[in-house]
Amino acid sequence: MKRWGYALRFELRKRPLVWPVVLLLAIGLSVGFWQQRQAQTQFLQNYTQRLDKQYVGNKQMGRAELISFKKSPTAYHQWYMDSLAINLSKKNQTTVLPGFGIRLYANIETMNNVLLNSMARTYSQFQYMRRQKITPIYPDSLDIETSTGDLDGLSTQDTQMVLRDNPHYYLQGWYYLWYLIRANSVILLFLVGILLTGRQWAKELANKKAHSDWLLLQGQRTLAQLGNQFSIIFYTFAQIVLLPLGLVTLGIGLGAGWGDLRYPVFGFSNPEGLGLAESFMPLRSYLFQAFGLIILLILFLTLLNMVFAQLFRNSWLTTVGLLLVVGITQVMPAIPNFPLTYFRINETITGILQKTADSDALQPQSALLNLSWWCLALLIIVLLPIISQQFHQFWRTASHRYLQQA
Repeated sequence: MKRWGYALRFELRKRPLVWPVVLLLAIGLSVGFWQQRQAQTQFLQNYTQRLDKQYVGNKQMGRAELISFKKSPTAYHQWYMDSLAINLSKKNQTTVLPGFGIRLYANIETMNNVLLNSMARTYSQFQYMRRQKITPIYPDSLDIETSTGDLDGLSTQDTQMVLRDNPHYYLQGWYYLWYLIRANSVILLFLVGILLTGRQWAKELANKKAHSDWLLLQGQRTLAQLGNQFSIIFYTFAQIVLLPLGLVTLGIGLGAGWGDLRYPVFGFSNPEGLGLAESFMPLRSYLFQAFGLIILLILFLTLLNMVFAQLFRNSWLTTVGLLLVVGITQVMPAIPNFPLTYFRINETITGILQKTADSDALQPQSALLNLSWWCLALLIIVLLPIISQQFHQFWRTASHRYLQQA
């Protein structure tokens, strides 16, 4: 054990410097937070101007929107929820509260009520947050999900208008981490991790015999050498992927607040086996499953790295091969039981891939289990040379003993 620990520390010292890369990645990821904060400020300023222009003079119809918006976020949230209730026939329309506003399109003929599903989903989300006493993300916007066809039937111009008028700003720790996962920022971290680890084992194999024999003389067996390299690659990958996400979340959480881990995240579920239905999961559940999938993907890439290294015995081919694999995951269709599908983390965890491909094999729990089996299969492939070597050694020893007895 001491020899293995010494060898592991020696290999760690041979790595390129990782901490400067981690800090640069953390700074890069945090840029999006400041961009969102600036965009929110600009949106609120523009929206104030639009409200003042809309309700200038004696236009009292709908003026409640302007009054509530200028009063407080809580008042605006109540106006927004009441307006949704009127559109969904859950509340009677009044002169003061007509049920429409600049960003609620019930009075625009071209919409043809196409956003009613989005309004119903948003209203259900608000009701849940009211019961749980969760502060909504400000400003309130429609929860628009393209996977459910919310924008189907709209012209390109109307689609752009709806998306522009319904932004979401993730300006607290847990919310921004949620945003980074939704934006697939983890893929960028995977690519950087590949650049730093792609050469690790392949470079050793390129000149393996001399180095391996030296390690054998130091008492480190081939299996220990393999475990050593696996540990280095996995550890480096985990540093590159998990530490920047953790540092960004910590910094924003301490500076701007953490948010609420009970916040509802849209997804699809299969209640009682009656088919997929829209649902909400707590943010804590979403993040827990997402990070479980991310760790499995790190394990998958680590093992795939070692398989490519044994196959190509060339550090550049191994690195390029891994980069191509990750690149393919972003353009390929959803394929049930295929591990590259699970690199679309948000769509996997929320059940959107399951809905799109109409396959229960893509539900989150099945995806985690299936990816675990793929990792086990890759581990067996990595160990095959050692297993084969041990088998031949056992066979030679058994044959020698048999000949001696004969």
